[in-house]
Amino acid sequence: MKNKSCLTAVLYVFLGIIIFSIILILMPLILIAGIISLWFYSKKKPDSKRKNYAIGAIAIGLIGTSILSFSLTHSSNTLKNTEQVAPNTVISSKNKETNPQAKHNSSQSQNKGISKANLAISQLEKDTNPINLEKARVAIKQIKNDKDRQLLQKRFVRLEQDMYTEEAKKITEELELTKTKSLIESARQKVNLITDVSQRKNFTDRINLVNKTIEEETQMAIINNAESAVKQLEVSQIRDHVANVQNKVNLVTDSERRTSLINRINTVISTIELHEIQEREAQATTAPQFSQPPSTSNSYYANCTAMRNANAAPIQQGQPGYSAHLDRDHDGWACE
Repeated sequence: MKNKSCLTAVLYVFLGIIIFSIILILMPLILIAGIISLWFYSKKKPDSKRKNYAIGAIAIGLIGTSILSFSLTHSSNTLKNTEQVAPNTVISSKNKETNPQAKHNSSQSQNKGISKANLAISQLEKDTNPINLEKARVAIKQIKNDKDRQLLQKRFVRLEQDMYTEEAKKITEELELTKTKSLIESARQKVNLITDVSQRKNFTDRINLVNKTIEEETQMAIINNAESAVKQLEVSQIRDHVANVQNKVNLVTDSERRTSLINRINTVISTIELHEIQEREAQATTAPQFSQPPSTSNSYYANCTAMRNANAAPIQQGQPGYSAHLDRDHDGWACE
């Protein structure tokens, strides 16, 4: 009995909702009918009582139409929101399905990069050379995970320093053996790549020692060359050679030796000047003997033999008996 009463109540409620819905649907018609009735009973057939009924119908129609319009608008918005949410839900579901795949692909790519870097470092350990070093460097840079990259970077730096140390050792030993000055700068560049302070200092000291030896040997060769040039000048005493000898002496860095050599050059210069003065004085003394008149103003000599036989040689230009064909060296004296 109780169940029957509940069922009856539900049916009444359902019936009421249906009737209310029908009334709501009919509200626009009631509004239109009320407007027409108001016009009819106001203009065509005036009736105040029915006119009031028409006004009431218009009011009810307006309220009902407003409620119906609001319900329809709300239903439309709800439907649109449902349509918008549905695609987003689908997209979100797809993203959830795609993200694990993307993570899997990223993990595979990262593992591949680490394997490639490990292989490059293994090749570098077997054969440490600049080409394998650069390959390993590039492979490590491509690893995105900081922790993995740092671990591989430590191995790489150790191998890199081993290679730099070996190269510095080879070029330093070659420099010590050959004492080639052109190798000094290359050796220093390779040593500067070594990060270990103790090792770098050891190689630097060895290079500096070789450089000092080369400079000493070079300077000794310069000194010997200057010494030899000064000795030759002292023997030859030729003024034209003085400038060249002075240039060689100026290359000597030892101030004491350079001063000694310059003093010897100055002594040679003084000796040359003294000889030149003596030669000029001697020429001035012998000049009157050469200028004695050979004979008469009409003297003529066919050759130097004839002039010497006449005890007239030599004859200065401008004096009787002088002839240009007898002055072979054109110094103004015939048959001197």
